[in-house]
Parts: sequence; C-alpha cells; structure tokens
Amino acid sequence: MLWTTAANSRQGRAVVGQAEIGSPRAMGRWAKARAEQQVREWFSHIPDFILTFSAPYAAHASDAEFCALVEHELYHCGQERDEWGAPKFRKSGLPAFTMRGHDVEEFVGVVRRYGADASGVRDLVEAASHEPLIGRASIAQACGTCLLRAA
Repeated sequence: MLWTTAANSRQGRAVVGQAEIGSPRAMGRWAKARAEQQVREWFSHIPDFILTFSAPYAAHASDAEFCALVEHELYHCGQERDEWGAPKFRKSGLPAFTMRGHDVEEFVGVVRRYGADASGVRDLVEAASHEPLIGRASIAQACGTCLLRAA
C-alpha cells in the first residue's frame, strides 16, 4: 500500500484510490527496469498488487468511507480464470493475477456494508426497490457478457 499527496483526476472526477498489478507495465525495457528497482526498494520484492491512496482524502474521510474505498480497490484485484472459469495459474504454480472491472458482487458487498451512497448506486437501489415499469424479465441467461461473467 502506498500513500500519495499528488492530486489525480479522471474524466473530471477526483481519484482518491487506485489498484494496480505490482509489476510495472506498458513501459520500455529500461523504464520498466527502473520502476521495478524502485518497487523492490520500497517493498523488498514486487508485490502482486499495489494499492495507492490519497493521503489528503484519507485524512478527512470517516473510517467507514476509507474502509469502503480500500474494499472497493481490493475488489479490482483478482485471479485470472481459464476457459472453464477455474482459477488460472502460471507455469511456476503461482496464481495468475489480473485487474477486474466493476461487477455486481462489488456493488452488493459495498452497499451491504457501507450503504448505497458509498458506491454511488443510490439511484440503482431506488430503481430496484420498485416494481418494473414494463414487466419482470430475466435477461441474464440470454446475454453473452453475463454468461461469461457467471462462468
């Protein structure tokens, strides 16, 4: 875990936490070697994931807000899956790690523990609490993307 005081934003929104694969990526050979050396000096090894948090945000966030942020970032850290949906491993026998996008489980978990406002899904929770406008439907089993995620 790292702290930063540098401001960061994306699409006009403040970024106060970020999860990344521990080994630097998308760099030239020398830049990657320098970055890996720096990470080794910080941690004595290359960690599987690096979580970076805004120190100014953490200083003013409530315990629940900061815990929700940490948990949210941890949900991005995952193990790759093989073509059958089983956890994937490297030839060395170590887990093959990957970064995951947002998924329903993340939102359900954070909402259950910290409330709908923590995940920014208040509108989704509100919509789900009412009867459907058109009628009940189950499209998860007809959607290729949902089927891939369910595997």
